[in-house]
Amino acid sequence: MKKKVDLKMIFIYLTKILFFILFFLLLKNQILMKWIFVFIAGFLLSPIIGRFYCGWICPINTIFKLINFIYKKLGIKRFKTPKFLSSEIVRYILLFAFIALFVITKLFRIKLNVLLYVIGIATLITLFFNEEFWHKKLCPYGTLLNFGGRLSPLKLKIDENKCIGCGLCQNVCPTNTIITIDNNKRKIISKECLLCFKCQNVCPVEAISLKNK
Repeated sequence: MKKKVDLKMIFIYLTKILFFILFFLLLKNQILMKWIFVFIAGFLLSPIIGRFYCGWICPINTIFKLINFIYKKLGIKRFKTPKFLSSEIVRYILLFAFIALFVITKLFRIKLNVLLYVIGIATLITLFFNEEFWHKKLCPYGTLLNFGGRLSPLKLKIDENKCIGCGLCQNVCPTNTIITIDNNKRKIISKECLLCFKCQNVCPVEAISLKNK
């Protein structure tokens, strides 16, 4: 049986490519800090559309997809999030450290492209650890968007009456935000969801949908 073309996923990938091209052009023209306006827009919209920026726009996430593709082809496995860094306090410490570094570079006019260093560090970490480690524990942008995402009425939800407990959604989730509940059913932790729709795309019974509530 021929698989139906998922226009939504095609649109997501095109959006990723277009924003990655924009990011590259800003980098090439040495005005990468202007990307901060894209992030500010994503942050201001997060109470409405959640962590949309992470799943559809973020250049770091786009680089992760390339790494994932190569590693999957080569059969390379990565480490899981270290237990000693699994505490929620870690992400807030890193967020404040990032903000402090950003402010210091501006106040003292230090020529340091913080954004570029963040991308480099994220790429290096994800060469060795699952991307969940960056998305949920280390990314300062993700931590900020997490606050707005909690307020968003748009959420991907799993219909427990339709769910057959196959676990396919849990296997493809890049942030491991789909958890197992009673009778092997699944539930999405909305505040961490990147709205990448991978879970919805693999669900064989169409139990996952975007809800406005």
